[in-house]
Amino acid sequence: MLFLSVDFGTSAVKVSVVDGALRELSTAKAEYPYLLLPGSKVEMRPADLMDGLYRATSELRQDLLARVDVLCYDAFSPSPVFVKASGELAYPNIVTHMDRRSLEQCRYVDETIGRDRYLNIAGIYPFNGGAGIMTVLWVQQNEPEVLESTFRIGHLTTYLHHQFTGEWMVDLVNASMLGTYETLSQGGWSRALLEELSLDPDWFDRICNPGTFLGRLLPGVSARLGLRSGVPVAVGTNDMASAQVGAGNVEPGCIMDTAGSSDMVSILTDRPVVNPHYYLRNSALPGLWQIYATTAGGFALDWFHQQLARDLTRREFYEELVPRALAEFARDGVVTFDPYLTGDRQSLELKTGAWHGLTLAATREEMLAAMLKSMNRVLGTTVREAAAVVDLKPVIKLTGGLSAKPFVELKEREIPGFRFEVVDNCSITGNVALVQRYL
Repeated sequence: MLFLSVDFGTSAVKVSVVDGALRELSTAKAEYPYLLLPGSKVEMRPADLMDGLYRATSELRQDLLARVDVLCYDAFSPSPVFVKASGELAYPNIVTHMDRRSLEQCRYVDETIGRDRYLNIAGIYPFNGGAGIMTVLWVQQNEPEVLESTFRIGHLTTYLHHQFTGEWMVDLVNASMLGTYETLSQGGWSRALLEELSLDPDWFDRICNPGTFLGRLLPGVSARLGLRSGVPVAVGTNDMASAQVGAGNVEPGCIMDTAGSSDMVSILTDRPVVNPHYYLRNSALPGLWQIYATTAGGFALDWFHQQLARDLTRREFYEELVPRALAEFARDGVVTFDPYLTGDRQSLELKTGAWHGLTLAATREEMLAAMLKSMNRVLGTTVREAAAVVDLKPVIKLTGGLSAKPFVELKEREIPGFRFEVVDNCSITGNVALVQRYL
């Protein structure tokens, strides 16, 4: 049996034909842009996303595509979408997790429902970038005409699945990430939250387990992808949740660090314990939850390269400057950094990044090392918090573009007591492994 597995990342899509032994037989990647708009808005055009998918798939071996039996996928989130009954978007773009427009709506929920009550229902604080429903409230209060033509609300997987099959769904993981789901009990949509926020229950569709089959590939899409018409499509999910399964993490205490454009840590637990310092969200496996936190990762490094090291090529920056900075400033010096270049999804305060301790003696190597160390300490704090909830495994699975030796050594210094094991393409193989659990 062959699978076409698709991983929709924040800046690129990766596609692979994978066999039943989880071997990638043909793989390709295509980048796409995101939009930085006034008002702290960060969006993505759906046409760019789908064009990236078709461009990447066209580079795969066509003889293998013709034999594919199942399409499976994952996507970044939170990624709120407002979808018309036709499948087109009522709000023209996909809102990404980097979007920060809904600060006032976060304060509104904090005042009307209370952050602790909300936390004990949804498992997360009502913060923009962390709970997709904050964007829904922003639209409700600023562009209500969008909701007049909205048929379904979800995250990117809801939109994608309807594009692929014509079917409607919200997957188990993204249900909890939306922020109107009873996460602690995995009990479905919260009637209390929907009523108190004046949200139409009909906007939120059935909740499906990732990896289960729902619908078949529509003829037009199958032709663009080079697949046979009617190929079954499995319910997709969040990229980190899929990566956990792809890394073989299916038990409480397993830890995953996905270090790409964002650097994310996820710890599986069978005890749904909330905490102000992390998100509690569903895992891709019913009966398990994720203790989760994120920081800037590759976005911060790319920013540093463009703003402070543009005299270097990308190769020189990543292969020479980064290792030199981390080796020279392995220990803390005078310069420190606040790790909020992409904000803080655990705070109502609009936090920003900042260096402290700069003098004429400071070098860009010291500034770079301080930035990288501070971001990894965000993840280390979450791991320590999780240790009070679940017995942690001694190995942290690490995947993503920031998993070269200097980054591994940095992580082992900043998150002591664990061994980091690098694993590749976990989201791609995780999509297939989820399907196999139901085959």
